[in-house]
Amino acid sequence: MRKVPLVPVALAFVVLVALTGGLWRAERLWYRHCQPKVYMTVCLSDIPTNLGDVAVCEGNVMKINNMQRCGDIRLYFRNDTLARTLRYGDTLLLHGYPDILRRSIYLTSDHYIVIARDSTSLRAHSEALRRRLLQRMQDGPLRDCSVAEALALGWKGGIDRDTRAHYRNAGLAHMLAVSGLHVGLLAAMVGGLFRWTGRERRGRVVRGAMQLVAVWLFALITGLAPSTLRAALMFSMFIVNDMVARRVVPLNLLALAAIVMLVVDPLLIYDVGWQLSFSAVAGIILAQPAIQALRTTVGQAAAVSVAATLATLPVVVATFHRLPLYFVVANVIVVPAAGVILGLSLLYMLLPCAVTAWPLSLLLRGVDTLTAWVGRLPYAVVDDINLSSPLLVALTVVVVVMLLMPQVLLRHRD
Repeated sequence: MRKVPLVPVALAFVVLVALTGGLWRAERLWYRHCQPKVYMTVCLSDIPTNLGDVAVCEGNVMKINNMQRCGDIRLYFRNDTLARTLRYGDTLLLHGYPDILRRSIYLTSDHYIVIARDSTSLRAHSEALRRRLLQRMQDGPLRDCSVAEALALGWKGGIDRDTRAHYRNAGLAHMLAVSGLHVGLLAAMVGGLFRWTGRERRGRVVRGAMQLVAVWLFALITGLAPSTLRAALMFSMFIVNDMVARRVVPLNLLALAAIVMLVVDPLLIYDVGWQLSFSAVAGIILAQPAIQALRTTVGQAAAVSVAATLATLPVVVATFHRLPLYFVVANVIVVPAAGVILGLSLLYMLLPCAVTAWPLSLLLRGVDTLTAWVGRLPYAVVDDINLSSPLLVALTVVVVVMLLMPQVLLRHRD
């Protein structure tokens, strides 16, 4: 079957991105109505994550000073008894002094009250299921399962600051946030388990159906977070394409997934999580010929990790203004084991006993030791990187060339 040309899809994507710019500017106007002290009605779009003395959560602004508004804001709560009872879908009436530039606000228990709770939506039921599974893991024999909770359920509330810093300095922060990496690893594991079905149409359909079930069940138990839903949608399109054996250019599928998500929510173009997921998958697609040229599964897993991390480099530098210098070393070693850790974490979640806890604890201790060692190496992180727009464009071009170079060398060798 003739391949779908990339140019029309890419042009449509560029036009859509340009159109979202006007919507983004309109969305930011709600902050102009913020006085030194404002009254807001905010709906929580996630459950607060424990960061020690504070708990942080994203929220959607519904009203400001009795005027209808929309937009997002980051809420920092003092980590007290009231903050620990908050959950997804809660509607808060709050007052305080927002930081307009950072689009955030700090709140104590005197600054807000819960005026409504969502207990009927699918995501509310998903959050309830996640809380039950989380409690099941915490009641098990594994003493410190915070990283396993993050991998299996997308819950980062139990991870202490030192562990976060170690993963961040080693360039492995993406391991602690459920994203395309976790969904892709899960889909690959299920595909490997059903490889015996063969490449015939019936086998592809069975294997693809099991992958779709696993991907969307994983999205359900992780609370249907936006980042997980985006990754599940992207990989579902690739899985369905494999099931029907259509020869569609992978970049076209990725562009189509981006268009669908931007039509539903145009402001995603400015969401860092979406940018990271999209660029990571694009990097894997660009490096796919080089990845397939590797003979071992471990080598392919390491190459996938390096390609995804390299592709997200411009976004990380532009957004967080920092660069972990040893990210290639850490990803090559850790990410091939991430699939095993994810599988063991899901198994421990379903069957929390000593048999499942022992190998999981052993692997987690090994990864923690490695990340701590990498994070303490000299010049592990370069901070305060502020690149101009031309330099960011140049960095992006260099990254694309690095991703395509192995493919060019392979063709030249053949």
